[in-house]
Amino acid sequence: MSNERVEKLAVLIGDFLVECAVRIWEPKAARASVVCVHGFAGTSVDFAPLAETLTRNGIRVIAPDMFGRGASTFLSNPQLYSLRTQILALNLTKRYQEPANCFLGTSWGGLMALAHVATINWSTKGIVLNDCAVEANDTVAGFREKLTLEAEMIFPKKEDAEDHVIQSRAMDFLKGDMRERFLASRIRSVEGGWRMNYDPMLADTLRANNPFSAVDMLTKAPRPILMSFGTESPYVNDPVNDEIAEANPNITLIKFMSDPHPPSLMKPDQILTISGFLSHCLA
Repeated sequence: MSNERVEKLAVLIGDFLVECAVRIWEPKAARASVVCVHGFAGTSVDFAPLAETLTRNGIRVIAPDMFGRGASTFLSNPQLYSLRTQILALNLTKRYQEPANCFLGTSWGGLMALAHVATINWSTKGIVLNDCAVEANDTVAGFREKLTLEAEMIFPKKEDAEDHVIQSRAMDFLKGDMRERFLASRIRSVEGGWRMNYDPMLADTLRANNPFSAVDMLTKAPRPILMSFGTESPYVNDPVNDEIAEANPNITLIKFMSDPHPPSLMKPDQILTISGFLSHCLA
């Protein structure tokens, strides 16, 4: 079993002193590390099952709660949730990284990880992009709209919030302690009921509907990158993914993760696929 801990790091954002919570799973003797970045509405707890496998292979797992999520500070001001602010959270993980280090990101988190790696001159052994849209499109706009509505929802009862999480994320397969832990990480008590465990002010960042494209970056990426998609993902059949893989031999494209958007990375086949790629990169 790995040794899990959470460290809260103080950081200045403008004139505000805030905290970034970083969850770390420590192996007995770390030979390498991987930084895991959750999706827009996720938390670091999402990587707990994967971390158990990686730490057995001597890989330290480092997972920040990005600002406005989980145990990190809710900035309560949409103007503070810039790309620069979110990348700051990833910069903070440097103190825990081994020289041999990879990055993994789910959906929005994958784009954050990719942007960060590009700013550090691709200083990484490899990257996993778990169900990431590589450019803005109508499907991305649809997800933004759903999250905008969810960010401001208040559920009268805890059970209602938990049911929403399970059904909207297709997490019925989770059982026992991991189910309880996952649910506890995804909801929070507020005045008048329960809401999702991310800052409702983040809804304004979604309404901005800023365009983006990572196509050129991925086509030229000099490091191994795994682009993995769920079999039911709305992004899985986007032809641009195949075009990127054909243009860059560093890209590995797989489309068989047994989940909708995004794969949870909590199922055995998913864990084996991801850990196998990371172990190869870090060998």
